[in-house]
Amino acid sequence: MARQPLERLKEKEENFLYDHPWLRGILSNGFLVIISTLSALVFAFGFNCFMDPGAAILAEHESFALASGGVSGVGQVIVLFFELCGWKDIDASTAISILYFVVNVPLIILGFLRVGQKFTLFTLINVAETSLFLHLLTPANIAALGEVFKLVNNNGGMLARALFGGVFTGLSSALAFKFDFSTGGIDIIAYYIALRKSALVGKYAMMLNCTTMTLFALLTSANAGFQSETTFLAFARILYSGLFLFASSLVVDKINLRNKKLKVEITTAKEGLGSLLVAQLPHGATVVNASGAYSGKPVFYVTMVVSSYEVNHLIKIVRKNDPHAFVYVTELQLVDGRFHMKPVK
Repeated sequence: MARQPLERLKEKEENFLYDHPWLRGILSNGFLVIISTLSALVFAFGFNCFMDPGAAILAEHESFALASGGVSGVGQVIVLFFELCGWKDIDASTAISILYFVVNVPLIILGFLRVGQKFTLFTLINVAETSLFLHLLTPANIAALGEVFKLVNNNGGMLARALFGGVFTGLSSALAFKFDFSTGGIDIIAYYIALRKSALVGKYAMMLNCTTMTLFALLTSANAGFQSETTFLAFARILYSGLFLFASSLVVDKINLRNKKLKVEITTAKEGLGSLLVAQLPHGATVVNASGAYSGKPVFYVTMVVSSYEVNHLIKIVRKNDPHAFVYVTELQLVDGRFHMKPVK
């Protein structure tokens, strides 16, 4: 009974926004800008605190930068290449923030042509904000960030830095994916592949990052003249960078549920429930006539495959029409065949 006033209030709100599409658009897009800004802040914090806080901080604590992968990792590789060419006085933080935006431009064009216009617009906003925050939120500018790095580095070393960096940058990407845009760069390519293959995003991002990590190690070694100790340390750091990428992709796939498929099995006494579900969800269903083993009464066994974000809606429909129905949900590893996916705008 307590839920009914809330449900009526929600219904009035939905009807009001439906009658005022301009207001609905402002609220929806404003909310996405807030999410984009939060995603950019989280990424800049994770990258500048744990992955690459700057040469001065790293030298002070006798530590190393970790390869982050993605476009930020590409920026690290380009800076190392410039240093190899003799440009030793480059401000790495400024260079990476600029390169982060420049390298993203052709990938954003890909997103516009192959994924969606709204997806591309908010990806571009996120990329611009991230580029700005990467430049501003550095330990050199904000002493508190240096203290965070010092605390983590002194109590867990590169292992802790890799895990914290992976969680924060993964959370940044996952927030973007959750609301149908991306943090740019390799995430656009991974998102495009995942949409076409209807699979999880994280594993594709991780595969695309392997080349960046290898180049990072090679250029670090080249800058040191391929001395045996430095080369060994450079490639050893790939292990920590790999742990970072694993943590990042794990967070992405745990939060981004768009491409997860679930099998829902329903036992119900309502004959028309299967047809009702098909009418309200863009998926087919199989209905089998059965009988209860204990009661011996006739029942209907409904099987349906849905996306994970559709499960709550499905269960609400079931509960509204048959409060006594038994619902069982199983996560699927593979779905092959025609399956409707909500398009990205």
